[in-house]
Amino acid sequence: MFDRKDLENLEKFNFNDAYVLSLFLNVSPQDRKKQAYISKFKNLVKTLKEDIQDRCKEDISKIESFLQSERESFKKSVVVYSCIPKDLWIRYDLNLELKDSLVADTTPYTSPLFDLLDSYQKYGVLLVDKRTARFFLVFLGDIEEYGMVMHEDVPGKHKKGGWFALAEKRYERHIDYHVKGHLKDIVDRFDGFLKDKNIRRLIVAGPDETVSELMSILSDEIKLKIIGKVNIEKHASKEEILEKVVPIIEKYEKTKEKETVSELITRSLKNNNAVIGIDDVLKYLRERRVRKLITVKNLIFEGFICQGCGFATTQKVDCCKECGDCVMKSDNLIEKTIEMALEQSAEVEVIKDERDRERLIQYGGIGAFLRF
Repeated sequence: MFDRKDLENLEKFNFNDAYVLSLFLNVSPQDRKKQAYISKFKNLVKTLKEDIQDRCKEDISKIESFLQSERESFKKSVVVYSCIPKDLWIRYDLNLELKDSLVADTTPYTSPLFDLLDSYQKYGVLLVDKRTARFFLVFLGDIEEYGMVMHEDVPGKHKKGGWFALAEKRYERHIDYHVKGHLKDIVDRFDGFLKDKNIRRLIVAGPDETVSELMSILSDEIKLKIIGKVNIEKHASKEEILEKVVPIIEKYEKTKEKETVSELITRSLKNNNAVIGIDDVLKYLRERRVRKLITVKNLIFEGFICQGCGFATTQKVDCCKECGDCVMKSDNLIEKTIEMALEQSAEVEVIKDERDRERLIQYGGIGAFLRF
């Protein structure tokens, strides 16, 4: 799993005139049958110029050996950055499919991963009981554990009866005092985790009684991030936890997508700081007024892009309307649109639910909420 800091550090890496190979390859079970993904990699290599292939032959050989030997550890796709002259080797395994590509350049090709960071939501999972807490991050269909807190000084319950029965209530108050201290410490630590990882959505897990006690001391800021609660045993594996929280996440995302599409259509029809349609979106991107770009999976628009200022349109033009420079035909303006949005720090959301996708396509398939 990666975050923005990882990619920013990679971009700052000094390659000088050395080439770095950036590979994005689907290696799902279907692609692994008869090692079809190896053939895909070799075909990608053939798309590189011969002199580039020659300069990168050691990296190409290393990546091919890696693909041959590590197949059992793959998920759905793999991302590799390799530059042997600079002793660089970075591997990311992702639980979703990406567009196959191989890029050789003096800078790493990171934009697809930045796109994922901007297009997909991060979810924090806090699994608690009265003595322990575990922190998890769910992102891109995968889960990672980031920490565990244990307070062994929290006393346990004793059996009732005998002389101890006389002090039962006093002892329960003693337990409650320690449990609350344990939970308050967890809240402080988890709040820092949420801010550090820029997590906006949260799932609370654990025994119902402990979750209820935790909710009573959470700040309003954290409560607003909670999208669901679930009872999970404290020693559950990452895979078991992911299986439990995925339905909560899918339900939430489906609801939010429906709300987003409805709001976009309604506000655009009322001219209320929202627009729909590729040309209108491009217009407001040029004016740097887009706050959030909304589009759907697998949408394609042919058009023209200026080589000078980057002006883009679906209309057939011989030269740029902005600067008069030459224009080039583009097979898909959506990539240019997303690139412009990310450059302006606008949010990007890709609608994946089929019903909402079809609904937005009826209105052009792409739209944007405006800053003003």
